[in-house]
Amino acid sequence: MSAPKVSVVIPTYNRAHLIGETLESVLAQTFGDYEIVVVDDGSTDDTRFVVAKVAPQARYIYQENTGIPEVLNVCIREARGEYIQHLGSDDVLIEDTLARSVALLDAHPDVAMVHGAAWLIDEASERLSISRPDFATGDYIRSGHEEIRDLLFSNHIVAPTVMVRRDVMLETGLFDARFGLYEDWNLWTRIAKKHNIAYSHEPLVNYRVHGGPSGSIFHTASTHDIDLYRRMHLDEVLNDPSLRDVYAGVKRKALALHHMVVGKRACETGEMWYARRSAAKAAVSHPSAVPVAMRLFARTLVPMSFVNFVRRRREKRTGKLTTSGVTMKGLPE
Repeated sequence: MSAPKVSVVIPTYNRAHLIGETLESVLAQTFGDYEIVVVDDGSTDDTRFVVAKVAPQARYIYQENTGIPEVLNVCIREARGEYIQHLGSDDVLIEDTLARSVALLDAHPDVAMVHGAAWLIDEASERLSISRPDFATGDYIRSGHEEIRDLLFSNHIVAPTVMVRRDVMLETGLFDARFGLYEDWNLWTRIAKKHNIAYSHEPLVNYRVHGGPSGSIFHTASTHDIDLYRRMHLDEVLNDPSLRDVYAGVKRKALALHHMVVGKRACETGEMWYARRSAAKAAVSHPSAVPVAMRLFARTLVPMSFVNFVRRRREKRTGKLTTSGVTMKGLPE
């Protein structure tokens, strides 16, 4: 049997209540030459039965729980397609996602990876807003080093929008098992070191933003782990001589933003000493961070009961979970 054009790989863990909608979105694609690979990382719910009912043609692989990134690597090793479409087991493809991404990769052999904008949806699949990189004004194809220059400041690549050439994934070395967080950020950067990257300004996926046991790992990750893995990735990039043209002139600014991201998360979790220390490090890293760092420092002096009250009011009003995202807009040029 010939290999499919696309492998849609879906790692999952205890998302029986969501993966059915994910699979239905794959089955509804306008592009038909694909396989579905589901790697179940030790689920204790009815995931197996949901997959069998909704998509009996899917290759379902069950394993004892290994966690990310190893389950992601199993997905890649099991994929047989020329292209690999990443998809979270709580996310939903737009009906022409595969067709658009395949057409782009077919037309541009020099492009290794496609990513794009995403609709943010809630637990009930209601659309909230569109997530796009701050700098993007439309579709683009650009060199990997140009992509990395923006990746220095945040991971603007939404993982379930990514379609990548399988041979590039294998050549690059898959997801780095050292990372407990940001393993995708690290992999996209490593791919971009040697390859061109494409971006679709029209959304490619409905990306679910929710908390609870089945939500993103970032909602339960400790401030220490966010600091550790984020800095580990940045150090790898900023100490790479082959990327000197990328980070020249912005290295200190990237570090300042890192400390602000960590400080904001620490403030949200009530670790005010951690937030104050991070604010101080941001101010020392780059002069442009001083005003933002001072505001963060001032926030640490506000009682947590009031901070939590404001956060709950904001989440109720917007329907969005509070995250610790800080962008370049927080640091003036």
